[in-house]
Order: sequence, then C-alpha cells, then structure tokens
Amino acid sequence: MSETANRAITPSRVWLVVAIALGVRAGLLAELADTPLLEFVLGDAKNYVAWGREIAAGNWLGDETFYQAPLYPYFLGTLLFVFGDDLFAIRIFQLFLGAGSCGLLTLAGARFISPRAGLVTGLMLALYPPAFYADAMLQKSVLDIFFVCLGLWLVSVAATKPSGRAWVGLGLALGTMMLTRENALVFPLVLIPWVALRGEIPTRERGTYVAMFLLGISLVLVPVSTRNWVVGGEFHLTTSQFGHNLYIGNNPAADGTYAPLLQGRGDPRIEGLDAIALAERALGKQLTPAEVSGFYTERALRYIREQPMDWVALMLRKFALVFTSIEIVDTEDQYTHGESSWILFVADKVFHFGVLAPLAVLGLFVTWARRERLLPLYLMFVIYTGTIVVFYVFARYRLPLVPFLLIFAGGAVAEARSYFQTRERPNAAWVITAVVAIAAFCNWPMADKIYMRSVTHYNLGNELANVGRTDEAMASYRTAVSLHTGNALATHNLGALLAGQGDLAGAKVQYLRALEINPQYAHAHFNLARTLLESGDGDGAIAHFAEGLGIEPQHADVHNELGEIQMAAGDLSAAILSFEAALRQAPGDPAAAANLDRARKGSGF
Repeated sequence: MSETANRAITPSRVWLVVAIALGVRAGLLAELADTPLLEFVLGDAKNYVAWGREIAAGNWLGDETFYQAPLYPYFLGTLLFVFGDDLFAIRIFQLFLGAGSCGLLTLAGARFISPRAGLVTGLMLALYPPAFYADAMLQKSVLDIFFVCLGLWLVSVAATKPSGRAWVGLGLALGTMMLTRENALVFPLVLIPWVALRGEIPTRERGTYVAMFLLGISLVLVPVSTRNWVVGGEFHLTTSQFGHNLYIGNNPAADGTYAPLLQGRGDPRIEGLDAIALAERALGKQLTPAEVSGFYTERALRYIREQPMDWVALMLRKFALVFTSIEIVDTEDQYTHGESSWILFVADKVFHFGVLAPLAVLGLFVTWARRERLLPLYLMFVIYTGTIVVFYVFARYRLPLVPFLLIFAGGAVAEARSYFQTRERPNAAWVITAVVAIAAFCNWPMADKIYMRSVTHYNLGNELANVGRTDEAMASYRTAVSLHTGNALATHNLGALLAGQGDLAGAKVQYLRALEINPQYAHAHFNLARTLLESGDGDGAIAHFAEGLGIEPQHADVHNELGEIQMAAGDLSAAILSFEAALRQAPGDPAAAANLDRARKGSGF
C-alpha cells in the first residue's frame, strides 16, 4: 500500500466531523437567536452588511478604490440577493460553510500526518470556541477559516501527490483568501521557493507548478486590481489601507492592539475618511488613496527609525499578544456571547488558545519525523505570524493561524503515546518541559476578558441608543463601566444620554469622569462644554471648547459654535478668530462666513 493510501481517511469520518461541527454551531445560534447580541449588527459587520446591501441592490462595481477587503461584502451581497434581507438566513448558511471548513481540515490533517490525526484535528476545529463563534457572526472570519482550511488541504495534496491541477487550485484558494485577509499575500513568498527547491520533483514540473500557482492567483487578483484601476485611477492589488494599518500598529502611542486614529471613531465607515482628512491637513493638499497610504507608511517608518528600542519593545509585546490565551476584542467578543450560551461558555473553559498552543508545540515534537512533508506548514505559519506582529493584534487577525496549530495539536493527541514509547526518558522530559513553558507563556495575563466584555457592552449600547431604546442603552453603558471603570467611551456616552434626558448634573459627572480617564478625549470636552453652557457656565464652556479644539482642531462646526458663544459674550475679537478657524477647516461654510461677517461688522472691521 502506498504512503498516500495510508493517509486516506474514510468519508464517513469526514462527514461525522462535519455533522458534529454543524450541530455545535446550530446550538450556539439557537441559544443566541433571541438576544440583542444577534438583533444588532456591530462594528465592521455593520459596514459589511451596508456594503452587501448596496451590492444586492445592483451596485456591483462600486465607485472608489477598495479600502477594506471586498470578498465578504460581495459574499453578503450575493446571499442578500438570493435570500432577501434575511441576516439570520445568512448566519445559517455560514454554519454550513464553517462545518465544511472542519471537513477540509480533517482531510488536510489526514494527508499531512495520519487518518487518526486528521479526525482529531477536524473534531478540534468543530469544538474550538473562537471558530464556531466566528461562524455565527457577520464577520469575514468565516471566510478566512474556510479558505485557510481549503488551502491547507490543497497544500497537503501538493505535498503528497503534486499536480498542475492541485497547484492552480491552491492559487485560486489563496488568491481568494487575499480578498478577505490581505495578510495572505505573503504565502506565495514561501510556497514558491518550497516547490521550486524540491529536488525529488523534476525541474520542468516544478516550473509548471509555480506557473499554475501564479495563474490561479492571477485569475482572482487581476480582475480586482483592474477594477481598482478603472474606478480609482490607481493600481491597488487588493485594497488601499496598507499604510493606515501599518501606522496604527507602529506609532509612539501604539500598544499592540487596534486603536482608531481619533478617539471614539473606530467605525470603519468613518475611519477611512478620518485617515484621509488627517493626512490631507498635515500635507495641506488633496491626496489620492495611494498618497494617503504612503503618508502613513512614512510616518510608521519614521517612528521605527527614530525610536528603534521603543519599537523593538512594541514588537515583542505584539508577539506575546499573538500567543495570549485571551481573544482580544475588536468590536464584539465571544465572552459576552458566552453569557447567553452555555455551549460557548463551557467550551471556552475547556479549550482555548492557551490549551491549543501547548498541544501544537507537543505536536511539533511528535511529528518531527515528518518534517519534510510538513515544511510548508512551518513556513506559512511563521510568515503569517510575522504579518500580525508587524501590524497589530486582535482575535480575528489571529484566527487564521488556528488551523495550522490544530494540525499539530491533532498529531499530538493522536500519536503522543506511541511517540513517548519510542523515546528515551531524558528526551521526553525535555519535551514536557518545553510544552509546560509554552503553556505558561500563553496563559500569562497579557489581556483581560473583563475589558473585552466592557467593549462589547459599549458597542451594544451604541446600537440601542441609535434606535431610541434609551433605558436599555444606559443599562449597557453602565454594565460596560462597571466591568471596566477605564472605559472612557461608555462613560462619555452615558453622559450624553443623561444630558438628553435633561439630567445636566449627571451628564457633567460622566463627562468629567471620561476626561479623568482620558484628558485627550476631544468630544468629551465638547459635550461637557455644551452641558456647562446649558447650565449657565459660559466661561467653563468656552474653556472646554477651546481645550477640545486644541486636541482635534479639524471640527469646523465646533469652531463656529465656540465663536457664537464668544460673540454672544461680547468677545468679538476671539469670535472672529474662531470663525476664521472654522473657515480654514471648511472653506466656504455659509454659517461660519455669515457669522464672521457679523462679528467683523460688530467690531468695526
């Protein structure tokens, strides 16, 4: 029997994995179905759904260079066109896609290691909490995992039974993944040398495989880059946000996770506009998407050049965050969803990244005899990890690493017993020591689950407030603040709701607390100023408007608002300066222009 045949896995086992995966995901969705967490779409998901609805309505080409990866919005747009505006139906469809990912990883694990290891690997993905949680969310992670698993299966085919068809398929799979996770652009950098240097394959065949691989990638990326050129007038292989993301992860204030360029403005619908506005104000001219990206790239590189030791420390922190046991939140976290789902809650207690990573390290030792076959996995894992460390870390960015780790973890569970039976005790002791050290490293408290929950409750409060459910929104904000007293955004928004209800004293307290947490929170200064003005404290209002504008001077409407207060107080010279500042930020603004004219006439100009 051939080596390839020995690594075959029966279809019944693959379908068993798929069925278990589907059952777990369906159970999670059923538990969350009637909760506000599924009623509302948060953060990036909100933008994806809005974009998908535009596509479903017929705007398939769009009218500007892609700023965010486009595949998931087009995926949503297609499903919205087919199912109508039924987001729950889309979530159900994603459950089947996620279950399919488990089947593909089962096949990959069987080919790379053994049928038993493949079965364990697939079952692990079926039961891994961040994976089945992601499949139920309206986030592109469901496609990330699917294309990673498809790619790994095709790599396993290319490693054990290479053919032109396998390589063109791999190119198509990874090329498509590049449209959902731009980091995948690095995979060809290791896969092409891997196949080109495989001495057991004739040189001519190796050249053919490389050509087929590049053909598959080109079939996906050439239409997208051509579309970007047609609608935007610039060449962008996928998206135009490279520089912006690089700067977010590499600047003097960076902590290794995501932070918007402006406090409280992390909504993807406006962060791109903020990036453009800040770059254009800094350079004093209008910029193209490529020029905006170049501006932020240069700022990130300048930080690296000027503060190299600080940057090295930041990189080490990001490396540690990649391997922390905690799933770092972006907009909504699995821990808050676990409050409404016992499946998610229990699974996270048993099987999290702090368990997976040490198992995978054990698997590295257990499978070392197969290292030549597993070489592409080592290379892909290392280079993708590098892309996360270079930018910044949160759960969705890390999730594509999980299938790689699961293959090794599956090998550890399936074959550790036989491995230790064939090794001498000193070697076994060394292996166990290494695994324990990795477990300690991954489970060291680098992040806080409670903070993750606070962020989710804050974002949920925003959605509740947007639809007028004020009492529920206030409860969400209060929960966010009780979980993490340093949540300045939730504290500020609670103040805004209190102000809207006429509780000016309560609003003032919340705004002041938000500013104690973050004195650079410009909008807290602005809203505190409005509350003080309404309370009769004009001088205090002027002071806080001025302080906020010193932090974020780009708000023409606030300059104008400040000028009106100054003019009403009789300080026409200060008012003139404020109206002029408003017009510098928004040339031709009719309200500011009219006010400036009134102030000048009143002052004798």
